[in-house]
Amino acid sequence: MGVICIGVVPMGVVSIGVVAMGVINAAIVGMGLVAVGVNTMGVITAGPMSMGLIQIRSTTNPRYLAYPSREEAEEQARQLGCEGVHRMGDRYWMPCNEHPQ
Repeated sequence: MGVICIGVVPMGVVSIGVVAMGVINAAIVGMGLVAVGVNTMGVITAGPMSMGLIQIRSTTNPRYLAYPSREEAEEQARQLGCEGVHRMGDRYWMPCNEHPQ
C-alpha cells in the first residue's frame, strides 16, 4: 500500500493493476473514487461494466446493463426485442436469456 501502486492487487491513492483499490484506479477490476477499467465500481467510473454514480462510457449497450429487480430487466428485454432475463450475481438481473456475443 502506498501513494502510487502498480501490481496485481495494488491499494493506494493512484492504483494501476489487475484489481486496484484506491482513489484513482486503472485496472481490470477497479474500486475507488475514480475507476477506469473493464469491471469498475466507485463514484466516477469508465468501462464496459461501470457501476458508479457517474458512469462514463463511449458506447452503452442496454443488454449489458444490470437491474436491481427482475421486472426492470424484463421490461428492458421487451424493449430490446429479446426473450427472458438472467441473474448477474446475487443482487442484479440482466435482460435477455444470455449475454450478447
